Amino acid sequence: MELQTSGLFGTSGIRRIVGVDLEPLLAMRIGLALGFVLKKGRLTLARDTRTSGEMLSSALAAGALSGGLEVMDLGVLPTPVLAYLTKSLGAVSGVMITASHNPPEFNGLKVFDSDGRTYYESLQNQIKRVYSSGNLARAPWNQPSDVSSSDLSSEYIEMVLRQVDLDKKWKVAVDCGSGAAYQLAPDTLRSLHCDTICLNDQPDGFFPGRSPEPTPQSVSALLAIVRNMNCDIGFAYDGDADRVLFVDEQGQCVDGDIALAAFASYKVRKQGDGQVALPIDASLAVQEAVEKSGGRVAWTKVGDANVANAIVTKHAIFGGEPCGAWIHPTFHFCPDGILSSILLLKAIEEKDTTTSEFFSGIKKYPMKRAQIPCQDRAKTEIMRKVEASLPEAFGEKADVMRTDGIRVQVRNGWILVRASGTEPAIRITVEARSEQLVEDLFSIAHNLCSSIAKEWKI
Repeated sequence: MELQTSGLFGTSGIRRIVGVDLEPLLAMRIGLALGFVLKKGRLTLARDTRTSGEMLSSALAAGALSGGLEVMDLGVLPTPVLAYLTKSLGAVSGVMITASHNPPEFNGLKVFDSDGRTYYESLQNQIKRVYSSGNLARAPWNQPSDVSSSDLSSEYIEMVLRQVDLDKKWKVAVDCGSGAAYQLAPDTLRSLHCDTICLNDQPDGFFPGRSPEPTPQSVSALLAIVRNMNCDIGFAYDGDADRVLFVDEQGQCVDGDIALAAFASYKVRKQGDGQVALPIDASLAVQEAVEKSGGRVAWTKVGDANVANAIVTKHAIFGGEPCGAWIHPTFHFCPDGILSSILLLKAIEEKDTTTSEFFSGIKKYPMKRAQIPCQDRAKTEIMRKVEASLPEAFGEKADVMRTDGIRVQVRNGWILVRASGTEPAIRITVEARSEQLVEDLFSIAHNLCSSIAKEWKI
């Protein structure tokens, strides 16, 4: 495998297909690079349930040890738990072996700093420079190089219990998706006295029950259980449990933008004011909910690292993405599906309402999303052409934002085109105040991007 740094880190770390462009050598060299940058200290390491997880974890540990770091292997854990423990244990860094919501053949590496935050662009660039230079650290032969192993998942549960107390005995259904939440999500909810019904709670890197990405189509079994078992709410987690999809008591999936808008509004009203960090692909519904509640929006690039950075730099009280990746800064700075589930229960309790009523009242605008397949090495050139052509397609009165890709604001709607940071694709998002306008705007943007993508030559 050729070791290239171009596109090494996406919006959520390194994520590739195992055996195609992700092999143990890459993980080992990342470990060596971390040793060179960090010099010394403890590195925490965990993985989700993917079949390649242990192989890549072992390779990363070998590189980190050779680079002079201590390594603590925490086993199979959700990504947010690894992030929390990295800070609480005083580690210099943490690495999660995961591909989150991607299909089973994918895996990846997500690196956290000592504060439990995803490595931001400047830190990623340090790793890339060392990775490509070959100037990698090597520990002396007589330095201890053992990997310590610990199960510290109970510390996460204790952290939650110290800060959250539920008054109601909730009946909840939990779809763990055979991913990293398989044990910790039920254990945490039961510790809060929730009557918890589980499905897909066996760890399995083939994800036999459903895909690692929870969608209205993939969680049909959860919807039926919520309805038939008279549950108050349902939760479905992705492969590493940094995302959650909510199901109301009627067995209906809650739209991601609606969920984000309702909870953000609750947070602002509870605080009295404050900023909410949102990526530029969030719906107008979220912006309106925040502003009507007396809050302000801090816009960011797409990706939880960017949202987390905005939370810190703008002192935001909350941040999240429409995909269900919510960050609660009073706990830690990593999106946390399990914690989001629990804090939503507390919010519904405080409003003394049902799940469906909590999410009602948010105005939903028509939105359409699509992606155009695109090799990673073609993204830069295709986006350059899109950014040059897209504004002209919508006229002189369009407002253009280049925070992440290109977003064109027109009267009563907007269009966002950006290169995916996690998949080989160009993403298109269109939202407007009417279905017809969405279709019209989407048709223009999709036709333009498809035409440019077909013209690109390898």
